[in-house]
Amino acid sequence: MSNDPTVQTADPVDRRERNRRIAAIAVGAVIIVFALVNLDEVRVTWIVAETRTPLIVVIAVSFLLGLLGGYLLRGRRTREARRR
Repeated sequence: MSNDPTVQTADPVDRRERNRRIAAIAVGAVIIVFALVNLDEVRVTWIVAETRTPLIVVIAVSFLLGLLGGYLLRGRRTREARRR
């Protein structure tokens, strides 16, 4: 560390924001690589039809359905907690 008063240290909030951005870029890169590796087509039986779909689409739909289910269950738990 320098004792020079003109040198400013980074604000902890700025550091935290920088670290979040770095983490977001790293996660984004992993997601892009994951998507590029899973472009093979797979046979999927949807509720109404059977089609050939890229595997990444199946993974994305499963992820989104999981998010939706988690959101709905969290809302239910919140409502039950308020009743008590």
